[in-house]
Amino acid sequence: MPPRRYPTVRQKRLGAELRRLREAAGLSGEQAAEILECSKGKISRIETGMSGIRAAELKALLQAYDVDDSELVEALTEMAREGRRRNWWNQYESVLPPGFADLAELEAKALSLHSWETVLVPGLLQTPDYMRVLFRRGRIEPPEDEVEAHVRGRMHRQHVMHGGDATPDLWFVLYEAVLHARFGGLGVMREQLLHLTRMAQHDHVTLQVLPYTTDSHRGVNGPFGIVGMPDTGMDVVRAETALSSLYVQDHAQVAAYKLMFDQLRAVALGPGPSLKLIRDVAEGLRV
Repeated sequence: MPPRRYPTVRQKRLGAELRRLREAAGLSGEQAAEILECSKGKISRIETGMSGIRAAELKALLQAYDVDDSELVEALTEMAREGRRRNWWNQYESVLPPGFADLAELEAKALSLHSWETVLVPGLLQTPDYMRVLFRRGRIEPPEDEVEAHVRGRMHRQHVMHGGDATPDLWFVLYEAVLHARFGGLGVMREQLLHLTRMAQHDHVTLQVLPYTTDSHRGVNGPFGIVGMPDTGMDVVRAETALSSLYVQDHAQVAAYKLMFDQLRAVALGPGPSLKLIRDVAEGLRV
């Protein structure tokens, strides 16, 4: 199987788990290569996520590593299958950045999506016009077809909001500044805020606002999202930086982000008062 241009988050996680299990078994990369009768370089590419691994190869390694946890074996096997499977986001690989595939893949498998936002409406809750404003301002005079590709990709991501029984639990905490921004003018922002109120009516969506008047809070270091995965211990945090997204998978760090999110929603307005605030701000934007 040829190396990929870049590994997705789940592919990197699979590789990292295989490396951890190999080291726990006291085996070197050379010894793992002997098990598969391959080069050490292939083991390195598997463990960095740059090459996939076939089911028979995975089974051989896990047996050699004395892995008998059936849930872990199934989780790793499913990750390996995903690495070989084409999904809807693959059609956007040539026009959207690598991080798009990472996020779409995680969301498609998630049991829960929890998000803290400080400036922008979360992508899953954005209207197309709001998206266009953001994408056009992201670069100097981007081609219109590129902008529309970004919009289509994000709209496709939003299908996770309507997945029936497979729909994840969605919980958003927004800093009040998100409501008072003027991206695209009064009309675009008013429709965006009204869209928030409509989305919040869904049983699987919880929306809270952290008001300006809150004395102090734990979200001062920027927005982040927590993706709760069905595989035990496989949750991922997506932290926003100035130029990209950072994916955190270390168990202790993920636990720290979960505690931070719990503290944020504890001091935010409840869902009812939050919706009233959003409606009040939207009413003030009438044109």
